[in-house]
Amino acid sequence: MIQLKISPHSKQRIMHTRLKSFLFNKYRLIGILTVVLVFSFTFTSLVSYNVTRTSIDSDAKTKILPLISDNIYSEIQKELLQPIYNSSIMANDEFLVEWVLAGEQDTEEIVRYLQRIKERYGYFSAFYISARTNNYYYYEGILKQIRPEDEHDIWYYDFVRSGRHYDLDVDNDEATSGTLTIFINHRLEDNQGNFLGVTGVGLKMSEVGETLESYRKRFGHLIYLIDSEGLIQIHPDQDLVENTNIRELEGLQDIGDNILRNDDVTHYYEFRTKNGEQTLSARYLPDLDWYLIVEQDQTQALEAARLGLFGNIGIGVVVTILVIGLVVIVVNLYISKLEETANRDELTGLYNRRKMDEILSREIAFSKRYGEPLSLMMMDIDYFKSVNDSYGHHAGDHYLVEFAKVLREEVRLVDYVGRWGGEEFIILLPKTNVEQAKGLAERLRYAVEVMQIESGRGLISRTVSIGIASAQSGKMDVDEIIRHADEAMYRAKQQSGNCVVVW
Repeated sequence: MIQLKISPHSKQRIMHTRLKSFLFNKYRLIGILTVVLVFSFTFTSLVSYNVTRTSIDSDAKTKILPLISDNIYSEIQKELLQPIYNSSIMANDEFLVEWVLAGEQDTEEIVRYLQRIKERYGYFSAFYISARTNNYYYYEGILKQIRPEDEHDIWYYDFVRSGRHYDLDVDNDEATSGTLTIFINHRLEDNQGNFLGVTGVGLKMSEVGETLESYRKRFGHLIYLIDSEGLIQIHPDQDLVENTNIRELEGLQDIGDNILRNDDVTHYYEFRTKNGEQTLSARYLPDLDWYLIVEQDQTQALEAARLGLFGNIGIGVVVTILVIGLVVIVVNLYISKLEETANRDELTGLYNRRKMDEILSREIAFSKRYGEPLSLMMMDIDYFKSVNDSYGHHAGDHYLVEFAKVLREEVRLVDYVGRWGGEEFIILLPKTNVEQAKGLAERLRYAVEVMQIESGRGLISRTVSIGIASAQSGKMDVDEIIRHADEAMYRAKQQSGNCVVVW
């Protein structure tokens, strides 16, 4: 029986042929999958059209609205809880406490501090109000001294009397000519719990309102927040903020009291306005002591039901695109994995000889073009055969794996490490002259010398011989630099190993 021996080059050519064949079949597979998905979505849309019309109201209350409410809740947490967290950090900042205890002597220090807070986090305002001097410090200096008889300062005295660690207050910002602002206020105390004042940040109401408006456009729902008394605190319509109670809104007069339940359960209500049927969800936010209100216009949902057939088909097209995209991604990842496998040494995970040849050719060309230095290391583990003879091939493989780890840990991210064959390894160092390469080689030699591997039969310790060749300004070709590095490595071996030789 005649056995044909296939060369490595032939194996690579066969692999590339199979990859091309697979790529050709991939497009045929995607075409079939697209037809099946489009047909399936169209058919199911036709069948479910009448069912969708009758069940849309139930779906809105049990599926759509809860999901959107949860998504918006997560978004609101990001928008408002982060400023609360940052104001808490300010209230626990040693700099601020020490500055106050030192007598508030240098106003510029607190101004710079508040400026950094404002600019770093993008807040509209940052402030500190001193309990000792009643000074209202903000990011440009001292705004004023607060007084109990000033209606703009009532919040401060109410907050101090409340004993709460923090709260939210909607008010006009006197520092910016009355801009409506959400202030996050936090108590400042020393280590003994003595009250020092109030610090915090401010969010521009119009920007928060714009955020809610963007939610409305994205989710198709009206979103706003009310306090525990039902007073609107944040709303896309700025005229309603701090002026309108939820009980005064059309259709909500009879259910306003039921909405204001301070529990953690999301409640759903139905009501009617001149525009038609509406559905509302109310969720209590304990961190803010506010309620998140999400309103859905059922009239639009019923209108959407009449267009449900085309909507479902459109969704089917989108899902089909997503699925096809996912298939393409998975297939491409699989192909990339095949190519990665073809370029890596199976045992150590380093680049194999074929890939290192390719990289070296590319980097030599780069070096010649731009006149950059380039160095190459060839290394051989001294007396490695005795490892296999004394400890077994499994131990020898384990040593090679650990040896490869040492090489990866010592080199830069821009360097290339490969297994040249057997116990020989190669490192390509772009933009590296011979002195720099020698320094790295000495570090590698020492790291290998002190490396000890447990084999089960005792510790394995070996050394390495390293040869270096350098192509200054790309004046060597690939074969020449490899030959020089190889010759230098063998000269190192002839010197009893465990040394570095430069060609």
